[in-house]
Amino acid sequence: MSKIQSKIKDIGLPDKKILIIFTLATAYFLFQHYISLSWDFSSYVENARYLFSDGSYFEPLRPPLMPFLLGLLSIFGFRMAEFVYIILASALFMHSSQRLADSLNFDKVAFYALSLTPYILVNGLYNGTELLSIAFLELSIAMLIRQKSISGLYLGLSALSRYTGLALFPLLFIIGNVKKITKAFILFGTPLGIWFIYNYLKWGNFFTSIADQYANNILYREYLIRPVEPVHFLIVLNIFAPFFILGLGIEIYNFTKYIYSKRNSIITGIRSTFDDKKAELIMFAVLVFAVISYSNIPIKDSRYLFTLTLPAIYYSYIGIRYLADKIKRPITTVAIIMFLLSFSAILGSEIVKVEQLPIRPLTPYYDTPDRYLDSIGILKDKGLENCSIMSNAWVLMNYLGQTSNDFPRQQFVEDELDRGEIMIMFYSVGEPEYVRDKEFMDLLPTIHKTKEYIILGEKNACLPQEVVDSSYLEKLDDIIYRMQGTHINTNPCIILFGRKPLLERSCNLINMNGFRLDENRWTGA
Repeated sequence: MSKIQSKIKDIGLPDKKILIIFTLATAYFLFQHYISLSWDFSSYVENARYLFSDGSYFEPLRPPLMPFLLGLLSIFGFRMAEFVYIILASALFMHSSQRLADSLNFDKVAFYALSLTPYILVNGLYNGTELLSIAFLELSIAMLIRQKSISGLYLGLSALSRYTGLALFPLLFIIGNVKKITKAFILFGTPLGIWFIYNYLKWGNFFTSIADQYANNILYREYLIRPVEPVHFLIVLNIFAPFFILGLGIEIYNFTKYIYSKRNSIITGIRSTFDDKKAELIMFAVLVFAVISYSNIPIKDSRYLFTLTLPAIYYSYIGIRYLADKIKRPITTVAIIMFLLSFSAILGSEIVKVEQLPIRPLTPYYDTPDRYLDSIGILKDKGLENCSIMSNAWVLMNYLGQTSNDFPRQQFVEDELDRGEIMIMFYSVGEPEYVRDKEFMDLLPTIHKTKEYIILGEKNACLPQEVVDSSYLEKLDDIIYRMQGTHINTNPCIILFGRKPLLERSCNLINMNGFRLDENRWTGA
C-alpha cells in the first residue's frame, strides 16, 4: 500500500469501491426525485420556505431538521437545494455506515453495500427524512458502542428528522458511566430544546409539533386500526429476508451461549454483558422498538417500518458473512454482488413498471406535476390566482406555487363556496369521497372542468388569500365547533398525556400553566 493510500485509510476517507457504490446510489436518489412528485417531500420544502423565505404554507406537525437543512441550502435556490440535500443525505449515510461498521468490526465496504437494500433505495429519500434519520441513528449507535457521549447529539438529530426516534432515548443508558450518560442526555436535549422553544414562542406550548403529529397519525386514527401486515415486513427485508433470519438465529444462539457461560455470577454476568455485548443489545432493542412502533400505529404502511432497516442490515450482514465463510468467498465480493442485484432490480422496475402485480414492492406510485400546473394555469387565466384556494392536493399545489388550504368536509362545501372560496378537486387523489359523487358535484357552481380535475366557485366571488399555517388540532377544533358548537381541548399536554395524570400535570407545569389537570377533558377522540 502506498503512503497516500495509507493516509487516506487513516483519516477514514472512503475507498474506491465505496465511492462507486455511493455514486450509483446517489444517482438513483437524484433520478427518483427528478421524475417524481412526493407529497411529504413537498411539505418539507414548504416548511423551509415558510421559515427562511416568507413562504405562505406551513405544517406544524412536521419535524424540523430537513426544512432547516433545506433552508440553509436555499442559497442555491429552493429547487436546487432539494437535489443538494439529497446528495448530502446520501453522503451522510455513507459516512454513518462506515462509522458503524468500524465500531462493529465489520467490513466497511460490505456493510455499506448491504445497507443499500432495495427498500432503502426506493424509500430512503422519496419522502425526504427516512435516510437522514437512519444515518444519525447509525452515528449514535456507533458512538454508544464506543461509550461516547456525543451519541446523545446524534440521537437527538435523528429524532428531529423523524419523531419516532424520540422513544429511543433509553439507549443512552447503555453508555454505563453516570457522567457520560448525563452529558449524552444534555446533548440529546440541546437540539430538541431549540425546537421546543420555537414551539413555545410560536404556539404557546413546547410540544405543539409533536402533539400535532401524534394527533394526526395515532389519536384520531384509532377508528382505522388495522392488524399487522406480514407483507410489510417482507417488503422491508426483500431479498435479504433469509439472511436476516439466519443472522438473527446466529446472534440469539451466540448470546444464549454467552449468558449461559456467566450463569455462576449474576451481578458479574450482567455487568460484563453490558460491557461485552453492547452492539447485540442495542440492535435487538432497535428491532423490538421498530416492531412495537409499527404495531401501535393504526394505519399500517411499510414506510412505518423504516427503523427496522438498521437491525435488518445488521443481522443480514451476520447471516451473509456466515454463508460467505462457508463457501470460502470474501464477504465484500458477496455484498457487492447483492448490491448490484438490488440496484439492477430497482433500475429495471423504473424502466418497466410492474403495474399488473398485486403488490409492487420495488417502486412507489410516482405522481407528476402536469395536472396541478395545468389547474394553476387556468386560475391565472381567469384571474383567480390570488383568491383563497381549497384543494384535495393542497400540499402539492403549495409546492408548485399556488397557496392552498385543505379541502372542507362535504357538509361545509356549499358554505365555503358562498364565502368566496375557490375549490380545485383532483379525481386522482383518494380523498374526499364526495368528489366521485357525480350527483352532488353536478349541483355545485363550476368554473372549469377536465377529465382530471374540477374547479368550483361562485361567479365573481374571490375570498382574499391568507397564509396557511394552522395546526392540525386547530383545524380539527374549527371543524368540530362548526358541527357541534363546542370546542375541543387542543392543549398538547392533554393530547399527549391525557391518560397519564402525572405526566399531564408535569407537562402543564413545564409550559408554565401550573401543576394541574385540564378541566375540559374532551379532545374529540
